[in-house]
This record gives sequence, C-alpha cells and structure tokens, in this order.
Amino acid sequence: MDRIDVSDLRKTFQLKPGQSVTVDGRRSDRVDVLGGVDLAIRKGEFITLVGPSGSGKSVLLDVIAGLTEASSGVARIDGRAVTRPHAGTAYVFQQYALFPWRTAIENIEYAMEVRGLGRVARRDRARELLDLFGLGGFEDRYPSQLSGGMQQRVAIARALANDPEVLLMDEPFAALDAQTRDLLQAELLRIWETIKTTVVFVTHSIDEAIFLADRIVVMTARPARVKEIIEIDLPRPRAIEIRNGDAFNGYRARVWDALRDEVRKAQGDWSLAARLAH
Repeated sequence: MDRIDVSDLRKTFQLKPGQSVTVDGRRSDRVDVLGGVDLAIRKGEFITLVGPSGSGKSVLLDVIAGLTEASSGVARIDGRAVTRPHAGTAYVFQQYALFPWRTAIENIEYAMEVRGLGRVARRDRARELLDLFGLGGFEDRYPSQLSGGMQQRVAIARALANDPEVLLMDEPFAALDAQTRDLLQAELLRIWETIKTTVVFVTHSIDEAIFLADRIVVMTARPARVKEIIEIDLPRPRAIEIRNGDAFNGYRARVWDALRDEVRKAQGDWSLAARLAH
C-alpha cells in the first residue's frame, strides 16, 4: 500500500468581491488551482515537487496535511481519507514559525507537550534531536539569538519530535543563503537516511530537487496537474560534490525541459497571483 495516495484532487478558490479573472474567454470570480492531481507516494520515499510559481504546490501540501479541504477528489494517508490534520503528519514551513518566547529546546518540546508526553521524556528526546542537528549547547537560546539556519534546524527537529510517518516541507530553505542551504540539504538527507520517514518537499530550485529526491514530480501551470515524474537514479548517501557530475547535469537539463513551457504559461498569471496574495 502507498503511504500517500492522491486521486483526481481539485481545488477552487473564490476571489474577493469585485475581483474576477478571464478563463477561456469568460470572466469568472473563481480560480481553479488544482486541476485533477493524481499521485502515489511510497513509504519512505523522498519526493520533491517543482512547478511554476503559483501553480498550487503549497495548496497540494495543505490538502495532504488536512489544513485545506479539497473541492473534489481525495488525498489518503495509509488508505484513510484526509479530512483534518493527521496525527502522523508534520509540516515545516518556509518561515521558521518558532515561538519567540520559547528557547530552542522548549520549541522542540512543544509537539511532545501537546501529545501529553511527560516532562523528562520530552526533554530527553529534545536533547537527542538537538545533538542530531548539531545544536548541542544552543538549547537555551531564544530564536532571536539563533541564525536563520539554526532556527530552521530547530523547526525541523520540532517536526520530527513525534516521529511522524509523513513530513511535509514547503520551501524550508528558500530564505537561507546559498552556503547554509547546501549544508542543510546535506544535513536533512543524513537524518532522513536514518529515520526514513516519507518526505514531500516543495522547492523552486531544480538543483535542490535533484539532490534530495528519489523522484521529482513536475507540476503544470495552474490549474495544476502532474506533468511528469522523473526518477533520480543517483547513489545514496549523496555528497554535495555529486552536483558537479555529468549525471546530475543531465537531470538538470531534463527537469528544466519539463518545466520550461509551464513557466512560460504561468508568466501571464502573475498579476492574478498577486491579487490572490492580498
């Protein structure tokens, strides 16, 4: 059985009063974001989603997480339809979303606290995760006292605290500088190799998508569907230097070839995306 199964998933958003768009030559106050997504993800897979800006990648993640209700179709985790947030699912956002009044270790403890785990057990688990992410010695620092890379490590550690079956990640490294981003990609893979949770990772970086993934899911322009799924046959564990190889360059060209026309289609949609964001 697949860990995640998405079947003919569709999502339509209602525009604000007075707003409208042209769809097939007619004015409409509704926008189709997901246009029938079909996707099966195996247990323990690392999947990356790529597609044009505004193509619905984050919306797809939200539906799988149970944070957004689909207009039609269904997303299932372990065969059960997702209708609300799933206890076995964790989400890491682009913004670190840490509690500024909690220290690093207290932020990690939060998920276990909600679950009702005892203080000693959750403190031990939080220290274990701090060490795993190279944050030993920073447990009593507040988010404002940590670098962006450290804050995102804390956010990922918090997401992993309850040993989730599914980890959803929405451009978690996008706000970081290139060097920190590369290091955290390698760190994430190192930890994933150990825990083998199922990961669905949204990114706009082709190189990031290739480096991390077992398979890359290329999404069309809105309304989004799955255009192509590209298997990444690169050895694991992966060193950063793998990016310099011919095989990696070949995948880069293949992914961009699949994306190019979709990006062009989406360019005319940017004004709509701006209106939806406000």
